[in-house]
Amino acid sequence: MKAYDGEFNEYDFNNRISYDEESDSMYIYVAPPQGQVGAVMVYSDEKGNMVSIDTDEVNTQVGIEIIGVSRLMEKFASGK
Repeated sequence: MKAYDGEFNEYDFNNRISYDEESDSMYIYVAPPQGQVGAVMVYSDEKGNMVSIDTDEVNTQVGIEIIGVSRLMEKFASGK
């Protein structure tokens, strides 16, 4: 997944989930943004795993970013 460059992709109602195998990151598009977008960190750990929710200026949830998808799935499936 490339670094954020200030530009947003056009919202695609037919393809709402993207996954980048190289970085093991996933983005789930929830709704089109309505203005400036910011992120709220929901979870992070010492291994670099992270979950954040992107919201816009009217508090609409725009998307969910998950970094370390495979590690997080293993961690929460095992209950550790």
